[in-house]
Parts: sequence; C-alpha cells; structure tokens
Amino acid sequence: MMNQPIPSAGKLDEYNDRRDLRTLPALMARLFLAVFPPTDVIDRLGGLERPAVDGLRWTGRVQWHVTLRFLGEAESGEVKSSLRGFQGSASTVRLGPASRRLGSRVLVLPAGGLGQLAAEVRARTEDIGQPPDRRGFTGHLTLARARKRIPATVVGLPFEAEFQAAELWLVSSELHPDGARYNRLSQWPLTAGI
Repeated sequence: MMNQPIPSAGKLDEYNDRRDLRTLPALMARLFLAVFPPTDVIDRLGGLERPAVDGLRWTGRVQWHVTLRFLGEAESGEVKSSLRGFQGSASTVRLGPASRRLGSRVLVLPAGGLGQLAAEVRARTEDIGQPPDRRGFTGHLTLARARKRIPATVVGLPFEAEFQAAELWLVSSELHPDGARYNRLSQWPLTAGI
C-alpha cells in the first residue's frame, strides 16, 4: 500500500474514496522551527506529575520544544535557503510558573523570552508554508492534548525553569496515533550579544 502511485489531480477524489489519506505518500513535510530545552530541563519536566485522565494524551521527552514558527506543508530546501546566513540572538527561555490551557484542548507551560527571536524567524520565513499566525507569537511548551477539554485538575501544575536557547532547529513532524514524531533536519547556532 505504501508504494501506491500518486493519482493525478483529476483522479484524486476517486482515489480518496478508495484509500485512507494517511496512506498517501508525503509530497512535502510538515515543518516547524523551534528551540529545544537542554537535557537537565527535560529531566526536570520528566518529573512533572502526569495523572491518568481519560481523553488526555501527555507528550513525552522527545516532543518537548518551543515552536517559534509553524510552517505546515513546506519544502525544507526553501526554509534552509531563507535562513542562509541567519544569525539570531541566543535567548534565555523562562518556562512556567505553572501549566495552563492554550485554547480548550492543549495544556502548556508558558515560555517567555523568545519574542524577538520568533519575530526574526517570522520575518525570514513569512512567505514559506502556511501564513504566520495573525495572533502573534505565544511561547509555550506543550504538555498534553485533550480530545474534548483540558480538565481543571491538571491546570496550575507548578513548574519553573530557565535555559539558554542556543540553537534554532528546522524540524519535520509525522503524525501517528500515539502522537507526533519529530526529526531534526537542520540547525542554526544562536549567538550571545548579537
């Protein structure tokens, strides 16, 4: 099933009637630009209480990051070209002080200190992938997603940490039933004092 040819545009509706769209070969990857916490912060996040709640899926160590720009379906070569020579400033990221809802179905830790870097990334990539979010940048690290609504029992879990964002990463995301899987494609060092 994975080696099925991609149908022509005129046959796509007929093809979709016969196949689950998840079996279509990927033409472009789902991409985003992000910073990742260092191992010591990841280890501390791993100690955060994660009660079992029906309909709530907790994210794990390999998924913890702060997205600066979600690009969606885009070509990695185009992103790399737009960031050629990029010299962003290293930033101190402040996580916390406690978990909160982002919308009704996502539990996050606020992540402060990345606004300037996110603006620089947005300026370099605004014509790539999906348009930047009109609401602007809201720094956060996703802890869990809910099928319906994040329950109040997990809102307000205390956690505070700081780390230096020293690298910007281009990441591809593959959706799976048990959560997204990420592949770090390229990195750009961030420099102190630029």
